[in-house]
Amino acid sequence: MVSHRNYLAMTAVMIVVLFLFQFTNIALESWNDYESNSYAVDREFLPAKSGAYGGGNGEKVIEEGVWDVTRDVVVYIGGMDEPVRKVTSVWSAYTKKQIKSYKTLEEYEDFKEEDRTDFPQIMVVNSGDINWNEIETIQQLQDYAKSGIDLVFSGLPDASVINDSSRLKSLLGIRDVKEETTVAGLRLYEGFLLGGEIVYQAKDEEEFQLRQDMELQFPWYTLAAGTKTYMSGVYADRDLEEEECPPVIWRNRIGRAYVYVVNGTYMEDAAAGLGLLSAMWAQSEDYVIYPVINAQNMVIANYPGLSEENNEEMMRRYGRTMLEMMRYNAWPAIVAAYQKSTMGLSCMLAPQYDYDDNYYPDQSEFLYYMKRLSEQRAEVGLSGESISETPLTDKLKEDARFIAGTIPDYQFASFYGNNIPEDELSEILSGDTLKAVRTVITNYDENREVIGYQSEHVTRQSVISDGVRHTFFEDFRVKAVETALAYTNVSADMGQAADPEREKDTFQKIISDFEWNIQHYWDGFQSFEGTTVSESDERIRNFLAMDYTESRENDSIRLQVAGPDMPVWFLLRLGEGSIKDVTGGSWKEVEAQVYLIQAEEPEMIIRIK
Repeated sequence: MVSHRNYLAMTAVMIVVLFLFQFTNIALESWNDYESNSYAVDREFLPAKSGAYGGGNGEKVIEEGVWDVTRDVVVYIGGMDEPVRKVTSVWSAYTKKQIKSYKTLEEYEDFKEEDRTDFPQIMVVNSGDINWNEIETIQQLQDYAKSGIDLVFSGLPDASVINDSSRLKSLLGIRDVKEETTVAGLRLYEGFLLGGEIVYQAKDEEEFQLRQDMELQFPWYTLAAGTKTYMSGVYADRDLEEEECPPVIWRNRIGRAYVYVVNGTYMEDAAAGLGLLSAMWAQSEDYVIYPVINAQNMVIANYPGLSEENNEEMMRRYGRTMLEMMRYNAWPAIVAAYQKSTMGLSCMLAPQYDYDDNYYPDQSEFLYYMKRLSEQRAEVGLSGESISETPLTDKLKEDARFIAGTIPDYQFASFYGNNIPEDELSEILSGDTLKAVRTVITNYDENREVIGYQSEHVTRQSVISDGVRHTFFEDFRVKAVETALAYTNVSADMGQAADPEREKDTFQKIISDFEWNIQHYWDGFQSFEGTTVSESDERIRNFLAMDYTESRENDSIRLQVAGPDMPVWFLLRLGEGSIKDVTGGSWKEVEAQVYLIQAEEPEMIIRIK
């Protein structure tokens, strides 16, 4: 039997608990500033394309920066319209180097005679544009290496050409030429690209069809002594020693320089090429330090959907309507995947998928998601995708009318512009409907720079990987871009679940694959910061506009930084030693002898032990 005193005490405790719960909910509601967007600012006052080194497109030659210092020179040899030149040019802009391009070695020699200061740190050679049958060509390249110029060969001449030339074998570090081979997968060794060692080999036919998109057939070379392999082929039915495996990426040493060889087209990919050049540079020096973005984005495209569309198909697949599936199935799973990661979350709102039907967005659903996303500190952007014949400008006007009728003063700062033609995208970004949009998210294009400017005042960020499918080559790209920029942008398109074309396009399959991939393939990059796409935009603008110079004396690295805002970030890769302490900023270890440096003052001193 409960005494009168205990009864009163229990009642008082219950009242207090009830009050606390009610007060917490009221406080959350009052502090939840979901009706305004802090990222939506006048974009004309943000750092713009005209103030950036190269404008993010790598075409502007950097000859002078803030300081009167000599810029490291990167020389490209090959066709001017080749993808390798584009990659080399963009990488030079990102690392604040000077690039000089020549169609042939003869052209380079002519200019070199006129300009004695043109001594490159790195020479990138597009092998398809070189006449390998001339002995003088190979001798010239050997002489460059002996003089201290690191050489990077994108692709190789035909195996028969290599087999017939002992000089070329010596240059490339090849001992023997074997038959062309087909491998089961590829092994990327530790210490080259960030993220550690990995084997890209499918465990069964289903995974092969889903993920295997790397080059598995190529000439088999055995390498000479003194070479180092960074990626090689592996077999399912042969147990070979590491040095016997067919090499894909390796280096040879000639005199004071290294010769890097890429047996394939990896250097032609906009993202992969960036990471390979950064990794090769790091392998060549006692230390390298270079600017990065430090931004990890998770983008849920075409979510949330706010209209009761396609309900017949939704009921057949999920036993729920579109709105019920989005709220009770998708939302908890998305939050779970986000909270298990270290990324920032951005959801690209799709008020209505089909503007030709008779359904309309639901205001109460819109308010529900705006509150929930604000609680998760996620960004809400706008999607431009549509499955109807409604013109894009009309769709956006309908979106704007609906949003203004629910939250009158809300403006979007980010826009998902996948599959929208360039001219149409430029037109809508210059109009009033998207006047506050500062950054555009687009699907990956291997021929276009990873990050840059869409227009004078709007940046563009590429999706690096489809987080649902995440193929082997996409994972290679992720490691490459993390190496070059400490940046990622991984997406899941909920439009596939809302308007499925295949039986596999179910919500359960999409989210389960996305969550698993996020936890496994990005596990090695948790030292980098999670950002929303607008926070990433701010860092991209600072990254493109900043300038820096660095020098080392004994055990101290002096880093000077100039840019629109602080902080900015760098990656420091050491050949040996570790950081002892830092003044003017902070640091954290990414992996062995790789450090993320945060510059908080114009001058930093990094002491090495």
